[in-house]
Amino acid sequence: MNTVEVNLGKRNSSIELLRIVAMVTIVYFHFHARDFSLYVLGNERIQEKGLFLHTVLHHLGMLGVPCFMFVSGYYGIKFRENRFVDITFQCLFYALLTFAGCYAFCGYRNIQQLFFFNNWWFVLAYVVIYMLSSGLNYIIEILSAKKMLIMIILFYFMMMGSMFNKAATTNGLMTLLAIYFMARWIKIYFNERQKTYLIFIAIGLLIMKFLGIVVAFKTTHLGLLPYLSSYDNPMNIVCVGGMIIAVERFYFSSRIINYFANSTLAVYLLSESQIGQMIFKKLFVPYEGVHYSIVYLAASLIIYIICVGVDKIRILLTANIMYKLTINKDK
Repeated sequence: MNTVEVNLGKRNSSIELLRIVAMVTIVYFHFHARDFSLYVLGNERIQEKGLFLHTVLHHLGMLGVPCFMFVSGYYGIKFRENRFVDITFQCLFYALLTFAGCYAFCGYRNIQQLFFFNNWWFVLAYVVIYMLSSGLNYIIEILSAKKMLIMIILFYFMMMGSMFNKAATTNGLMTLLAIYFMARWIKIYFNERQKTYLIFIAIGLLIMKFLGIVVAFKTTHLGLLPYLSSYDNPMNIVCVGGMIIAVERFYFSSRIINYFANSTLAVYLLSESQIGQMIFKKLFVPYEGVHYSIVYLAASLIIYIICVGVDKIRILLTANIMYKLTINKDK
């Protein structure tokens, strides 16, 4: 979830806005999926009222996670020690906050909460890739376009196997690596005309994706749905890539958007922590005469703003502590 920079170091706020929208979508997706049991659907639920719309929203929400990794791959990750330290301390801060919150509100101490990488699979995989980014970028530089494409195809060949056989699972690291390499390949080797074609291809694949949902419901084969929504399905990554390329073309700069976008990682860490799930769940309550999708969207936006506020307090506290340590060291 790195900062995107274009035009001589100026951040493209259209991409930053996309990151905000993607994170709001992820918050929506997680709470929506848990509340309506959408991660696994059996055919016996086929007649359940509203299930089709739930499923469509669920599949849209699942595009949020690969969006972040595609952005990182498209613009490239450059390892910076201070950024690595900041990510690590963010995770530690929210792990400690979760541990303390669970004890304060629920009266129990769960040591596992301190092992923060167990709570956030995306962050673990991302941090590993971040640490390896210099080597990964070197590999990308020395490979030809053809060899890099073959490598990406092999990655997805392996990952597609994990969709059908769990014994072949490659976990989140392989998934994010494949997205990173695909995004870099498109960025380096696609010209503007090819990128335009990709946008239309992405639209076509998105239509096919939702036609697949219709087919799954019409034929009573809901087992098809996990394959359509999987992060290991390259169709979803192409959809995300086309969206990012399209958004990139609407360049503008906004300090306000950049300010809020800086805390997208914190929104993920806090909203998906155990204490965050417990507290924020209370926001997702039905209101008479208001469609549940509106309620969930409004709650997700509120959660984003709350998490940004908490993160800005964390930044101030960290800066104050570092300042005092520096003063004491100078003495």
